[in-house]
Amino acid sequence: MKSYSIKGVPGREEILEVLRENKDGYQVKIIRDRSGWKEEKKEFMPKELFDTCIRTQYLTPILGKM
Repeated sequence: MKSYSIKGVPGREEILEVLRENKDGYQVKIIRDRSGWKEEKKEFMPKELFDTCIRTQYLTPILGKM
């Protein structure tokens, strides 16, 4: 499973984990840590959107979690 850091508000940890890939995109889990309160959400992300997020560095790979 690949993990990516989500660019966002400084001081908040937000991570996107790729759970599955298919021909149209990715099933992902988004994990947000807001001052110790964790929120997890699963959703579908189209390949085109994912590629744009990587290209613009909105998502950056987390080393050691790939």
